[in-house]
Amino acid sequence: MNFLFSRALVRGRRILFRWHQIRTRQPHCVTFFYQIDDPYSHLVAQILPRLRDYYKIELEIVPVYAPADDAAPERQALEDYARRDAAKIAPYYGLVFADKGQQPDVECLRLAQMALAAADDKCTAAEAIGTLYWAGDKAALEAELAVLEKLPSATEVAAHFTAGTTRRDKMGHYLGAMFHYGGEWYWGIDRLPYLEERFVQLGLRVSDKPQITQFQKRPPFMLQPAKRRLVVEFYPSARSPYSYIAMAEMLDLPNHYPIDLIVRPVLPMVMRGLPVPPRKGFYIMGDTAREAARIGIKYGRLADPVGRPVRRCYSLFPMANKAGVGGAFLHAFCEMAWSRGIDMGSDKGLRRAIESVGLDWQEAQAHLDSNDWEEEVEANRLQMMAAGLWGVPSFRLLDDKGEEIFSAWGRDRIWLLACEIQAALK
Repeated sequence: MNFLFSRALVRGRRILFRWHQIRTRQPHCVTFFYQIDDPYSHLVAQILPRLRDYYKIELEIVPVYAPADDAAPERQALEDYARRDAAKIAPYYGLVFADKGQQPDVECLRLAQMALAAADDKCTAAEAIGTLYWAGDKAALEAELAVLEKLPSATEVAAHFTAGTTRRDKMGHYLGAMFHYGGEWYWGIDRLPYLEERFVQLGLRVSDKPQITQFQKRPPFMLQPAKRRLVVEFYPSARSPYSYIAMAEMLDLPNHYPIDLIVRPVLPMVMRGLPVPPRKGFYIMGDTAREAARIGIKYGRLADPVGRPVRRCYSLFPMANKAGVGGAFLHAFCEMAWSRGIDMGSDKGLRRAIESVGLDWQEAQAHLDSNDWEEEVEANRLQMMAAGLWGVPSFRLLDDKGEEIFSAWGRDRIWLLACEIQAALK
């Protein structure tokens, strides 16, 4: 498993892909799987024509349906969050998305899907159709369809979208807003900079303009003193690789802002009975490896701590947290599991984690394997869900009265959390 996600293997695959591409004189074919009712797809749709113009690529737009239930077990939460998140990040990319508080209705989606299926140039049509869909403008969509000489039947539209969805699934993915090039996947605006960088390295840029997308960066730390303190609640899982690569940056925030960081661990999804299909797990592992390499975090020697290791870890968390090193202990546990391949279900592994944060192993043994943590961890999950969040790592920013200012999911939004902290302190 460790080698499967190594960057060395990725580089080797790229060399082989490029060699085959040159030998067979294949063009640089890029596929984008576009889901009309996905906000992240709509953000990408706004830059598709520029992407095609800026690089010597053949860009294919493939319409797809929403993910299956096993890939989106909390569908309503996912839809609500995606709209809020897209609306928040859009201005930072020079894009537009307005969250109206709910998905457009089924009839609006049907019309949009029909219009997209009928479009000859989906690269330019995607943004226009998506804009009308997200505005809930059924009259405008009907007007678009009215000028067509021949409308696709409902059966033809379904076949079109089913074919795209099946193709994506067979290629090994499950989400909308996914780019695929040379055997690698790139999700939405957040991962598009990786793909653009790859194009630049291959000499495919035909424009002297800069990349369309860049990785968002956390703003410079504030220098002036603040008049109040804020609270950040951090919801990680000891089994989540995304949580692991977020921990160092999250734990560092109180060193730069007047915030109290409260770490609230939750059980992993698979230990809560939620399905995680293999293709989803495989993508997350590979994407984490790519992100870890970019931000300089060691990752790759894996010893999956699912099950007993996580439970044993959480049985020691209250003790560590009471001593003021709860976050540091979770970080140590994850670092040993995800970058050193240590069996963290063993006494030896747990002892190393406990002692690395200055705690006594003999004292820890009095708490080891207890169930005292379960009620609090479940309360953390319920609190997270009540905030419209469902996955880890998640975080909430609260004001000095305990009112929520901002909430988000993923290490990808730590930069946005920092922006929100600064805005709240001004």
